[in-house]
Amino acid sequence: MRIIGGKYKGLKLISPDGSKIRPTSDRLKESIFSIITSNKYMINIESCNVLDICSGSGSLGIEALSRGAISVYFIDIDHRSINLVNKNILKLKFDEQIDNNIKIIKGEATKALKNIKKIFQIVLMDPPYNTNITEKCLFKLKEFNLINHDSYIFAENSKTETFNYDGYQILDVKMYGNSKLTILKLLSSSSIK
Repeated sequence: MRIIGGKYKGLKLISPDGSKIRPTSDRLKESIFSIITSNKYMINIESCNVLDICSGSGSLGIEALSRGAISVYFIDIDHRSINLVNKNILKLKFDEQIDNNIKIIKGEATKALKNIKKIFQIVLMDPPYNTNITEKCLFKLKEFNLINHDSYIFAENSKTETFNYDGYQILDVKMYGNSKLTILKLLSSSSIK
């Protein structure tokens, strides 16, 4: 597991032990960030706040930091994941200004979202497969005003999972082995509370 691009390109991250934490594959991570930096969606990661939900090892959020994201918030319920995110962030040599824009939150995703007061331009979700966490988080992101019509959501799930994406437009769906990446944006008619 390594950082693919940006300031810390090539730096190896600490991988989780066992099968409890399933890190995003380098192939899928590379695809996500190729999409983010492509001309298709016109996302300038250097002007983005990034939310990494069910962050596991922190690999996705750390990739965003390496590529110049303004801030990254990591959320995970598992104490082993939180420890792993902390260890991986310590491998990076951030200046104090960037360090102040990194938040690591231990808690159940939908409850943790309630206490955040920020709008995110990029949301990365990689929950345990075959759960309804993605659907719940999509609802809470709108309910707590954590996204707007310029925000993009990248949700990784099992290719067999289906969800209610009410209020969202599915921009693209890509398959990678047993994984499915769904790229979403709020529908222009969808109200933000």
